[in-house]
Amino acid sequence: MRTTLPNILVLMTDQQRFDAMSCAGNCEIRTPHLDALAASGVRFTQAVTPTPVCVAARMSFITGHRISRTHWVDNQKLPGPPPELPTIMSTLLQAGYWTQGIGKMHFRGRHYGLRDLKTMEEGVTHRVDDDYLCYLRDHGVRTRFPKGIRDLLIFQPQTNGIPVEHHTNTWVGDRSVDFLREHVHHRPGQPFFLWSSWISPHPPFAPCEPYDSMYEPADMGLPEYLDRPIEDLPPQSLRQRGRLNGLHRNPDRLRRVRSLYYGLVSHIDDAVGRVLAELDNLGVADNTVVLFVSDHGEMLGDHGVGQKFSPYEHSVRIPFLLRWPGKTEPGRVSDDLVSLLDFFPTLIDELGLAYPPEAGSLTGASLLGTEGGGLADGRDAVFIDYGADSERWVSLRSRNRKYAFWAKGGVEECYDLAADPWEKENLIADSPGWLQEYRSQILDWEREHGTPGSIDGNGLRTYPTNSIIPKESQCIRIVLNEGPWPKNLPADEQDSVETFAEAFTRAISKETTLNPEDLHLDVYKRAVQEKDSGGGDTLEGTPWEDVWHKS
Repeated sequence: MRTTLPNILVLMTDQQRFDAMSCAGNCEIRTPHLDALAASGVRFTQAVTPTPVCVAARMSFITGHRISRTHWVDNQKLPGPPPELPTIMSTLLQAGYWTQGIGKMHFRGRHYGLRDLKTMEEGVTHRVDDDYLCYLRDHGVRTRFPKGIRDLLIFQPQTNGIPVEHHTNTWVGDRSVDFLREHVHHRPGQPFFLWSSWISPHPPFAPCEPYDSMYEPADMGLPEYLDRPIEDLPPQSLRQRGRLNGLHRNPDRLRRVRSLYYGLVSHIDDAVGRVLAELDNLGVADNTVVLFVSDHGEMLGDHGVGQKFSPYEHSVRIPFLLRWPGKTEPGRVSDDLVSLLDFFPTLIDELGLAYPPEAGSLTGASLLGTEGGGLADGRDAVFIDYGADSERWVSLRSRNRKYAFWAKGGVEECYDLAADPWEKENLIADSPGWLQEYRSQILDWEREHGTPGSIDGNGLRTYPTNSIIPKESQCIRIVLNEGPWPKNLPADEQDSVETFAEAFTRAISKETTLNPEDLHLDVYKRAVQEKDSGGGDTLEGTPWEDVWHKS
């Protein structure tokens, strides 16, 4: 069955490193279905996110514009109303597509052109607001933290007790298969845009059985530059070291976390395999564009930090696989410098979509500019930026070099990626010959694309920072951002979820590397006592109760 316009399937993960696929050369992980997708299309090895944080990256992806235009500079926006910009979904909807979203969108209450959306979000306030939580209720799954426990354990190893058939990763795959079947059966001839979006492998790293034991921790390697001195970190990165809560000092626990992270990716891989197989079963694979991508990466202990938010390779580089039947060359590997900003322009060019000039020029380019897949004009470098005011940084990355400027403290970093791919040696003091050129390019770019106030006279604005280097213990940072939905349940539904003590006890039951004496329970306890909303619970009734009282 063929339609005039091709179907479009976007498969997106959250916080997946570019190297977390076996087709990317990683011998530790098994991703047979992603490998097969790569073999049937083009794999871009040098793909980056325009901004390494969830909301900002996704808003840039759907609009084709950078954060200075979308106003979403991280997971928050600039003051005032954001501009109304066309999106991939609103444009395709106008072109006659059925636009469907399933899973994590992180859109802050809007659909941005999705005709229908089955939600599975983080930080949910009320259970009835989330389709996945309602699904668990309707299937009698009694769980309090279906995505794992955040707060104290967000970067610590833990396991998820939800049966695999009801896990988040399975749910997105199942709903995607259901949509494909229903759409092809009931809307024959109408092209679809389906965005299937997984929260995994975003922390907390809590796969269910059997994925929690799929990988042997002893087989896992340790992060790159794990021993980076704290005094060498830019001030903004101190909080990401603090979020690890000592994880970077425990090799056994680090290996366990890495094995759980890979377990989540392999679970997604199995779900992706079922979705792609359904395209074949329904006879629409040869007329369906498939993009597999992530919004940003995950440091996972590299440089002794966690999360994203930084210009380092494992934070900004992402998996990027594109299969466009009849246009991409099977098995092609491209080292073109591409980003999430390039997908919307690709659709506009290939589908002849209308884009209003008053919305401003898109900065991306078609991923099919070269026969078989690739840019028509290769880029020498890409710009990556984040944040506003004192939280701002901007980076210029070529294939072999990188320069980054951090507003807080005016910190500069530059790296020779060819000789030092994991950025262990900052060459700023050596003032390499190319440094001034990169500085000039950053300044010129910032004048056009920077956030408000990022320029100070003839240079980049800097902000003062504490000159005293903190101790590791002073950086410990525990953020209470669990969704409060269990506490907001009506009285007659309170028994439908676990108590905190039950959930916590189950989550740590298999974790032999996790010791409460190694965590800063005092910091967590203080946060719980000072909280005014959201997550955070005492450890009363858990195996760690005694240590909790002593903290």
